[in-house]
Amino acid sequence: MKKTARVMLIVMWAGVLGACAGATQGSTGAAPQAGDDVINPGDRIGDFLITTGYSEDVVYATKLHCPFESYTNTESCEQPVGTKFNVGIGIYADNGTTLDETWSEQTHQMLIEGRPVNLQAFGSVDFTHPAVGTVRVWNVVVVTDKPGKITAHSSGTVGGDPFDYTVIVTFTTP
Repeated sequence: MKKTARVMLIVMWAGVLGACAGATQGSTGAAPQAGDDVINPGDRIGDFLITTGYSEDVVYATKLHCPFESYTNTESCEQPVGTKFNVGIGIYADNGTTLDETWSEQTHQMLIEGRPVNLQAFGSVDFTHPAVGTVRVWNVVVVTDKPGKITAHSSGTVGGDPFDYTVIVTFTTP
């Protein structure tokens, strides 16, 4: 399986499961250029706090069963206000490589509402996925105390193969 398929498999697998069922520091990622309106941990975009999260109460996009549009590589998730939601795309190892090797060879850029994210400042976090084992994501968490919608877009390469993924999170009143 190609490494690009590895990245997208997690997203598509989550969609399939949804249809059926009804703390590591990162070292990669392109550094945004000085002068850009770069997002760092603790920054706000409107009512949304962009932060990190290591606790078990963080919800990961790659573990949910959100509707996925394969032709646009867009996942749309609804979560209650107050949810700590990680908007990163998961990467895991297969074909004889280690997660550290796969992670170190990737390139990754993330935009939230069109603004570049300083991925190095956020670091990464690992979690266990029932289908593929250990998955690593950039530790970019969005939380809000008001209803609203926010979009995160990730692009880059894994093993030389490109990926392009968007997650739209709509926070709703419980």
